[in-house]
Amino acid sequence: MTLTTKLALASLLMAAPAAAADLTMPEPVAVVPMEAPIDFTGFTVGGFLGAAYSDGQADLGAYDGSLIRLDVSNGLFPQSIDDSDTGFLGGVSVGYNHQFGQFVAGVEADISWLDLNPRAGLNLRDPNPDPQFNNVQTITSYETDVEALGTVRARLGVAFDRTLVYATGGLAIGDVTNRFALSIPEFGYNSPDWSTSDTLYGYVVGGGIEHKLTQSISLRAEGLYYDLENTTVNAADPVAFPGQRISYGFDNDGFIGRVGLAYTF
Repeated sequence: MTLTTKLALASLLMAAPAAAADLTMPEPVAVVPMEAPIDFTGFTVGGFLGAAYSDGQADLGAYDGSLIRLDVSNGLFPQSIDDSDTGFLGGVSVGYNHQFGQFVAGVEADISWLDLNPRAGLNLRDPNPDPQFNNVQTITSYETDVEALGTVRARLGVAFDRTLVYATGGLAIGDVTNRFALSIPEFGYNSPDWSTSDTLYGYVVGGGIEHKLTQSISLRAEGLYYDLENTTVNAADPVAFPGQRISYGFDNDGFIGRVGLAYTF
């Protein structure tokens, strides 16, 4: 081996440790688990609180009898009357939703217990020239009492990540009492219980927003309009006012606004 070769080998041996020292191991990269995508698919149960509004409108229906006809013409029994009321409500819901792409479709049933009792009334003096009735105070009252309201609805909406905007509509069922009453204090007269109490059917439409706080828990805000069957209250007192009769038709509709939480599983 020549001297030149020996010097070249020595140089390589001396450079190798320095080159190895310059080599560094890369830092390990932390693996961050990916968050599961938000999905609105699943069965849901929920609860809500809110308020309901109704104007409790009553419209004059069929009537007969000379005295009643005169009272109607004198304005003692109005053609139409209403007086709005707002009451609190609370309830529960169950349902199922399925998400396909960005769209969400589902069905939901709920029941609300309400404190909604719109009342209207007139307090007038009778202009009847007959001395028996002239200037006699005549008081009429009209009342609607909604105690419970249930709905069975379809829902269809569009999801924007955690937020769902949807429209809804379907069947509405309510327990409603409508009442008409007449009082004539000078005669000591208070009418019998002219009322109807029944389970009424109709429709409901509306919309809302649902936001996923977590995959399982959602916050909801919803507005609904319901329209139940109209009812008729027939009024007659054959003992005190023989041959006289009158009726009023009641509109049983209103608006609901509510917020609540839902759990998906």
